Amino acid sequence: MIIINARFLTQPISGVQRFGIEISKIVKKQLKDQVCFVTCPGVIHIELFEELEAKIIGVNKSHIWEQIDLFAYLSLNKNPLLVSFGYTGPLFYKNQIVSIHDVAFKYYKESFSKSFAFVYNYLVPRIAKKCLHVFTVSEAAKKEVVKELKLPSQKVSVVYNGISSIFKNAEKLSWKDKSVKPYILTVSSHHPRKNYERLIEAFNALNDTEIQLYVIGNFVGHFSNTVAIKPNKKVKFLTNITDEQLVAYYQKAELFVFPSLYEGFGIPVIEAMSQHLPCVISDIPVFKEIGDESVIYVNPRDVDSISKGIIKGLNLVDKTLNYPKLDQFSWEKSANKVVKILKNFL
Repeated sequence: MIIINARFLTQPISGVQRFGIEISKIVKKQLKDQVCFVTCPGVIHIELFEELEAKIIGVNKSHIWEQIDLFAYLSLNKNPLLVSFGYTGPLFYKNQIVSIHDVAFKYYKESFSKSFAFVYNYLVPRIAKKCLHVFTVSEAAKKEVVKELKLPSQKVSVVYNGISSIFKNAEKLSWKDKSVKPYILTVSSHHPRKNYERLIEAFNALNDTEIQLYVIGNFVGHFSNTVAIKPNKKVKFLTNITDEQLVAYYQKAELFVFPSLYEGFGIPVIEAMSQHLPCVISDIPVFKEIGDESVIYVNPRDVDSISKGIIKGLNLVDKTLNYPKLDQFSWEKSANKVVKILKNFL
């Protein structure tokens, strides 16, 4: 039996939770009764909870649940293989595999709440040392995980993020609201390293008076501070957007812009690429890894570079681009890799 730590069922969906959800759905189909999903009280994704046939164990929540309730459950069930897709698991449990998506908790410690930064900087390095194996989401992230957590390279496997089926199977939509003005789109949770302040400064430098900037993403409680910019007539912040709505926003955007300072992967980039959008993105290592020659790269610390990248993207003659590299980013391929690795440790 393989036990999967499904605490992601209690959390709003960002990139980490998306990885856990999509991999888990395919692993469940492949391994069937060989895998059991357990979570703490407070489930918010009810349909997924039922699809995975998950069960709630214990009474605690969050990290306390992992350290007490989950650890006790595993001990009472002959210490099976545990898989945790979201950085942390029981500190004193060796028979586990964990996913460490990036090391932002080290590089951007001041950007997180003090409690979050303390917990992650204490738990993650220790769990990484004790566990059997580590998943991460890009070659760029692997280099950082190996270096910062002092792990042997062979202990870390790259499992890419993928594109959800709703993006692959989306039909081209049309706006019924003719009053919608042209807009540039960025998609991300609100964190200082997402570089919104420079993006908005670069956007405000444009001479185009008609185009707007849409910022889609939720505010996250464990960030110590968020973007100190208020929306206005040209800059709109949109929260709690469904996947169906997100597809439509991608399809109708003039341009996708993502000048992030740091990422382990960057799911919004491949989502935008899947909808054939022109993309203006940072020249950071991971984006060089997942992007291709059709992408416009900019220096994320240079407002003028971002502004020029936006202008270049808006002036493209061909607004419908194809990205051959997208074939690498499949949840099915990634889940198959996960299953193969799991079987090596049974």
